[in-house]
Amino acid sequence: MEYIDCAACEQNMNAFIENRLVGEMLWQFLTHVESCPECFEELEIRYLIAEALGRLENGEAINLRSELSQKIKATKRAMYLHYFNDDVLRITEILSMIIVIYEAYGFLSGFFGFLIR
Repeated sequence: MEYIDCAACEQNMNAFIENRLVGEMLWQFLTHVESCPECFEELEIRYLIAEALGRLENGEAINLRSELSQKIKATKRAMYLHYFNDDVLRITEILSMIIVIYEAYGFLSGFFGFLIR
């Protein structure tokens, strides 16, 4: 897996805030932000500005620092679940192939065994 640097992280901050970042780039972004205090601080500032402007217009309560942490955690949980589901699907496919091969072997053994007798 490749990792992104601070410049690439900064370029993707708005996409993350707007929920447009997906796949491997999202995973790399989250991994970088969680391990780089400078990028996390920049993301926090951008998130606070983007969300605060919208909420001030609507008169909503603002606790954005906590919400950003929750957004990061929820996104990572969703990605773990996605990757887990992919792994389960692969295991299911492999088990299905093993069963098909086992059944085919049993059928062929019985069929050819019957012919040989």
